[in-house]
Amino acid sequence: MTDPVNDPLSVRGPVDPVDPVPSRPFTLGVGVDVVDIPSFAEQLELPGSKFASSFTGAERRECRRLAETSGHLAQHLAARWAAKEAFYKAWTLADAGDEIPGAQMDWSQIEVVKDRWGRPFIRLAPALEARVAGALANRFGAAGHAVWHLSLSHDGPVAQAFVVGEWRLD
Repeated sequence: MTDPVNDPLSVRGPVDPVDPVPSRPFTLGVGVDVVDIPSFAEQLELPGSKFASSFTGAERRECRRLAETSGHLAQHLAARWAAKEAFYKAWTLADAGDEIPGAQMDWSQIEVVKDRWGRPFIRLAPALEARVAGALANRFGAAGHAVWHLSLSHDGPVAQAFVVGEWRLD
């Protein structure tokens, strides 16, 4: 007999579809992450740092553009790193049974972009989007989709991101 407290496979693994299928929108999960900007800036500069490849070209260009005004490139990148971590936390709380492997995660597949009004949001690379959407559809029904709400902030030496995953019916 396995011990459900100490056996990670019994705690997290394949999850059965929800029955009945949800009939209204609901929150999938919430994630928040806080980053110390000076520490992040130091790590960003280290040769071979995972942060070097964690951002898309578009994210780097946007951060450089913002830094022209603020003078602080690291704070903008730190906020986006916090968003990636916050998304990961919200996703794992969705309990869809197909957890993204954090240790092998290609963090550039989680991208922070802005809408036409300048509001940030999460865009997933096609392969990751398919994995996330498939797991959620299997769990909550094919007639829905996830929306990942994002708020970014930075003040002094701290950057923060807050993500709320919402399941919406089609």
